[in-house]
Amino acid sequence: MKRTTASHQRRRNIADAASGFPDRTRVLLYANLPEGADPTPVKADLRAFAEARDFVVPDNAVIIDTGAVARSRRERPGWFEASRLLRENSVEGVIAPAVTHIASTPGDQAEFRAWLASVAKFANYLDEPDEDAPSAVEVTRADA
Repeated sequence: MKRTTASHQRRRNIADAASGFPDRTRVLLYANLPEGADPTPVKADLRAFAEARDFVVPDNAVIIDTGAVARSRRERPGWFEASRLLRENSVEGVIAPAVTHIASTPGDQAEFRAWLASVAKFANYLDEPDEDAPSAVEVTRADA
């Protein structure tokens, strides 16, 4: 049986009511793409990642910058909005294809992680393995 969006939402509402924790984690989706790149597949991948974890993506929290990856995040117009959403507690975290979409050099990445910790937020990346996911286990069947 294929579940519809409405049936998924109904199940979430029941789970929320039963758990007493109605608020879902809000995240922003962010990517920095080269000029002329189609953002549609990247947005779809980011949204699927967030939805698989039951994160909520507010309407104003899908931000795609275009330009050189090596450009500092402070030089990207979309990052100003992304950092504002994080600082003002509009979202609890950011989902990006890779940390390099936010900070290109190891030094910038360390600075970004320190800033993220200072505002008590998190980041998840599509290119990193999910630490909570079960690992594959090879099962062999013993002959009886």
